[in-house]
Amino acid sequence: MFKALVIGCGNIGALYDWDNDKILTHAKAFHNHDQFSFSVFDLDKELAKSVGDKYGCEVIERIEKDTLASFDCVSVCTPTSTHYDLLQQILSREIKLVICEKPVANDSRQLYRLKELYYQVNSKVIVNYIRRFQPAFASLKQFIAGIAGKESLTNIAIRYQRGFLNNCGHALDTIDFLLGDPLELEGIKINNMVYDQFPDDPTLSIQATSKQKTNIVITGLSDIKFSFFEIDIYFEYHYIAIKNAGAVIRIYKAEKDERRFLPLQMQDAYSQDDCLKDYMKHVIEHAYKLLSGKETTDNFSGSVDLNLRMLKYLNQ
Repeated sequence: MFKALVIGCGNIGALYDWDNDKILTHAKAFHNHDQFSFSVFDLDKELAKSVGDKYGCEVIERIEKDTLASFDCVSVCTPTSTHYDLLQQILSREIKLVICEKPVANDSRQLYRLKELYYQVNSKVIVNYIRRFQPAFASLKQFIAGIAGKESLTNIAIRYQRGFLNNCGHALDTIDFLLGDPLELEGIKINNMVYDQFPDDPTLSIQATSKQKTNIVITGLSDIKFSFFEIDIYFEYHYIAIKNAGAVIRIYKAEKDERRFLPLQMQDAYSQDDCLKDYMKHVIEHAYKLLSGKETTDNFSGSVDLNLRMLKYLNQ
């Protein structure tokens, strides 16, 4: 049995699934995993008490070095501006595993310092880009690997809302995961930048190419009042549509004909629904595998590199 601590009892910490039977938060995912016991901390003492009462878990009054040292796993579910100090404190205690919400930080100097510290300790760090931990996206990654050597990747289109770092980061991390290599943008043209949700993270629209000369279009849907997140990936004869925030994956294929272009046909055998069902369950299962030695790979270094690339794009 491993001991976990959830720092921050807000939306992703404990509230997204408060009144339903889904598993969308750290608290409920730990509660439902038979290899974890967990405690919670929040500056809002009443909120922390409510979570403690709901799950029958311990409520921590203060975050101190000795307190941290008693846990195998710590989830950082607090605002991005607090991540740097918390991660420094947690990593300095060499906690076995950290799960940190994204983005890691909004300051490149902090990111470099955290990466340096990470390589000096024995801790593993998961950054919670949720799609890379879902079985449906692991299957999609295998499918793409099967066609990548046969067809050129020609176009990628991303449509998102609510902050370039906060939400477009999910899309870029998903693409990095699916393709197996970082998607580095070149020839960047910024078409729109609106600070509609976060004072330090604009909703940004970009046109660019990758180093492999793939055409990249990122559309930041500013000032809309509904959730929207889609990714389209185009090969020469295949089209992959990731819809409804990633809950739906559709794969289409056109047959090759030297005389004409043929229409796309949906590939029912590879298309998937409910791809994000109980998504935090799979994140916490990956955490368990890291702690128990059944898995050895975290995603901290790659996530920091993505974070740094995105800050660079913002400053073009």
